[in-house]
Amino acid sequence: MDVEILKRALRELVEREPSFLRDLMLDALRSDGGAAEALLELLTRHPEAKLKLAQAVAGSIAVPLNVATKEDLKQLATKQDLEQLKKWAEEKFATKEDLKQYATKQDLETAVEQLRAEIKRIEGVMATKGDIKRIEDKMATKEQFEAIAVSVEDSGRDMVQYLLEQRGYKCVAERLRLDADYEFDIYCNAGALTAVGEVKVRAGGRDVEKALERARELLRRQPDKISGKLVPVFYTLVAEPSAVQRAKELKIWLIESKREVVTLEVVLGEM
Repeated sequence: MDVEILKRALRELVEREPSFLRDLMLDALRSDGGAAEALLELLTRHPEAKLKLAQAVAGSIAVPLNVATKEDLKQLATKQDLEQLKKWAEEKFATKEDLKQYATKQDLETAVEQLRAEIKRIEGVMATKGDIKRIEDKMATKEQFEAIAVSVEDSGRDMVQYLLEQRGYKCVAERLRLDADYEFDIYCNAGALTAVGEVKVRAGGRDVEKALERARELLRRQPDKISGKLVPVFYTLVAEPSAVQRAKELKIWLIESKREVVTLEVVLGEM
C-alpha cells in the first residue's frame, strides 16, 4: 500500500474518531519506554505541541491568578477593611455605653414624671400651708390651754370656799404642794373640816376614785395638814355618769360647775 495513502487514511480516521488516536498512544506508552520517550520528545520540542501541553497542564493543576487564598483574604481584611468595618459597626449599632446612657436618661425621665404625679396626688389630699394656718387660728394654743386649766382650778377653789362659807365654815382655798409627786388643786382647812381634792375639766369614775386615794394618802403622810373631818372633794365642769355614781358610792363631795351633784351634807353623813 502506498505510504501517502495510509497517512491520509489515518488522518481521516483521527479526525472522525479522536479516541482512536488517544487509545493508540496509550497502548504505545504501555508497551515499552521507547514509544513514551519519542512521544515526550515530540511534545517538549515541537513548539506548537509544547504550548498546547503547557496550557493543558496549567489549566488542570494551577490556581487561577484571580482567585485569592485564605491568607490573602485575611491579610486584606486586616489591613484595609478592619477600620472601615469597625467604623460602620459603631455607626449602625449601639454600644454598651450608648445603651447605658439611653436607659439612664429614659429611666430618669420616667422617674421624674412619676414623682410629679405623686406630688400632685399628695397635694390633692394634704392640707396646704393656708389650710394649716386657718386650723391653727381656730385651735387653742398651749398657753391658752394652760390659762383655761388655771381658770378652772381657780373656779374650783372659789366655789369650794364659797359653799363652805355659806355653811359657816371659814377658810381660804388654795393649792397645796407637798413634793413633785403630790400636789392638790384644792386645799381648804376650816378647822372643823378640811376639804382636799382635784379639779378637771371633765371627770369620769376613775378620776373620782384617784381623788379619794390621794386625800387618804395625805392624811397618812402628813396628818397635821388635816383638821377635823377629811372631806374629799372633786370639782369639774362636766361630770360623766360614772363620776356621779362613784362619788355617791364613796361619799365624795362632787361639784359640777356651780351645782353640787353630791352635797357636802351627804359626805358628812348629815342626810
